Amino acid sequence: MSGWAAVRPDAPRCHGMNESGCAMKGLARTLLLLLSAMLTLSVFAAAPQAEEPADAQEDETAALSQFRIDNVLTIRKEGEEDGIRIVTTTLFGKGMVIDFIGDNDEVIIYNRKTKTFILLDPIHRVQTELALSEIDQFIDSLRTVISDKKDPFSQFLLKPAFEVTRSDESGELSFMSKWYEYLVTTRSFDDPELSEVYFEFIDVYTKLNLYLNPGNYTPLARMAVNELLAREKRFPAKIRLTLYPKGKTLFAKPDIITSEHKIIRRLSEEDLGRIVRASHFSEQFPKRTFGNYYKTAIQHQ
Repeated sequence: MSGWAAVRPDAPRCHGMNESGCAMKGLARTLLLLLSAMLTLSVFAAAPQAEEPADAQEDETAALSQFRIDNVLTIRKEGEEDGIRIVTTTLFGKGMVIDFIGDNDEVIIYNRKTKTFILLDPIHRVQTELALSEIDQFIDSLRTVISDKKDPFSQFLLKPAFEVTRSDESGELSFMSKWYEYLVTTRSFDDPELSEVYFEFIDVYTKLNLYLNPGNYTPLARMAVNELLAREKRFPAKIRLTLYPKGKTLFAKPDIITSEHKIIRRLSEEDLGRIVRASHFSEQFPKRTFGNYYKTAIQHQ
């Protein structure tokens, strides 16, 4: 039994995939799930209810705090022109996040007040709930397992160290290592509060991604990138990740994952409709344990 499976035997495997395919599936989720933040609306009974604005100016402020991020992800091998293209939408607000992966795929909700995730599967009409504390415990246990390994990659994962260079003119940051290379095009946030909420959520969503894909260690490296972006309050408008699964060598053919992200400062009628639909899902779908939830999904792949 591998280290991560020993830590969490109920962990979902990449059904029907080889090791490389499993890693790529995890990498797709890594970038899809990293770029999300909070949404609070009255249609969610679980959401913390904000007080009514005292005047029109506060109404305007509340409206401006609701926004979305449109994400486009491409995955390919170096030298290939075509690849996998995935489009996702993440809705932002005060107390919760809703992340939509495709039109009928999984919906993930994060409650900022209770620090819990709700995972909704619209196809099989089931849901499960995960507490952030459970995810943190898993990551601590995983790091303990990795610490017993003395190979260079494992030691890197325990404390990722990148060579960082920057261009103040273009806003680009590069993070270089033997296994991961990130080229991040950044820009400043218009609203300091937006930055704070955004990076709080990126932190917890990176942890969730590691929990959902424990055989893919990329989130451990990404945490170091997130920390620097958060300190400098830089929004990652475009990310190019070059991954060398066996280390950077002369003849290595890396995987290249590129994601582009655009902030839309107001929610559309379509956004509000998707929120209502997700609310209905959370009220109607029966709850399953995490293991049973993923067992249902894998059996129907």
